[in-house]
Amino acid sequence: MNEKLVIDAPSSVVTNNEEAPETLLRADVVRPSELGPTERELWLRLQSRSPALQRAFLTPTFAIACERAYERAFVAVLHDRGAIRGFFPFQFRTAWHQRLRLAERIGGDMSDAAGVIALDTQISAPLLLRLAGVSSLHMTHLVAGQGQLGLRADWSRLGYITELREGPDAYFDALFSRDRILVRDTERRRRKAESSLGALRFARLDRIPRDMIRELIEQKRQQYHRTAMPDVFATHANIRLIEVMNDMPAPDCRLVMSRLEAGGRILAQHIGPQYHDVLSHWFPVYDPQARNLSPGRLLLWEMIRDSAEAGICLIDFGEGDTLYKREFATGSTLYGRADWSLGDARAVVARVYQGLAWRLTAVGVACRSRTERVLNQVSRGGGEHNHAS
Repeated sequence: MNEKLVIDAPSSVVTNNEEAPETLLRADVVRPSELGPTERELWLRLQSRSPALQRAFLTPTFAIACERAYERAFVAVLHDRGAIRGFFPFQFRTAWHQRLRLAERIGGDMSDAAGVIALDTQISAPLLLRLAGVSSLHMTHLVAGQGQLGLRADWSRLGYITELREGPDAYFDALFSRDRILVRDTERRRRKAESSLGALRFARLDRIPRDMIRELIEQKRQQYHRTAMPDVFATHANIRLIEVMNDMPAPDCRLVMSRLEAGGRILAQHIGPQYHDVLSHWFPVYDPQARNLSPGRLLLWEMIRDSAEAGICLIDFGEGDTLYKREFATGSTLYGRADWSLGDARAVVARVYQGLAWRLTAVGVACRSRTERVLNQVSRGGGEHNHAS
């Protein structure tokens, strides 16, 4: 793929079987780092006007971090009659994917939000592919509102959010009214942890020492092994992405670590990106030897208590329906999934290639799961099944 492409395409958006007036969309496909200050400012302005787009994974900062970590990251800058109408960040997983023009959301498995950053631009999936110069695009974590642009998902998965704009005290009052058993049980577990291990200590870090990042990743990989889940950190570039994000904090995308300790022992920790006042719940991990205390739940409890101090008004748990997400959520959302294709020969080859890769991954996970069940019975605790969600 050329470092910069300029593509013009007539766009006819069809709604309710009626053809809308034709517009001329133009796309500059560039590296994220090639965006100028004006383009980045416009990108952020578009995000600020749509709550669904206000996620760190949809920022120019995250796109630049992906470029540094994966190298094959691009942005299609969408123009209409000389005015920038939106941005579409995407990437190719490998050199083979790039040759086949088989693209994926920016960040791949590490991203919990995807879509076109635009407000009122109408664009069909085939047109988006042509403008981006790709034959096939596998999309997951498609955020709300993309259908209004013309980008409709094939199906969706449920996700949960926790609204904290009224402050943690108001949140816990509402939680007690809704589920007093959960509140009392959590408080009991806090007392039990302090009586057996010592006073609980919560800490939040904005600039994270690299050895702490490596420690969390190693614990997360052990968790993946225990639960027979795919190990996203088996790909070194995913580790590199976290390190790059930590080295380039910005208000729209900064990495934050939360840790819960007692008696010099780390009970649970979490690392995730924060977009202004929105925190994405990304990689939590806990000490399996302390699972009877529900350390993952205790950590999330402390993160919510600290939310006002941390400037957090919303926690997004990403897609996935698990018990602890439902317990702490105040609302839900849908994340779309779609396989968009131009239908040409290259797209057909790309889909076969992708289908084979998915099947091989599924077989590997199934084999590991059967082995784990024979070796031991895993007892799951709070936060065991977060990322990928």
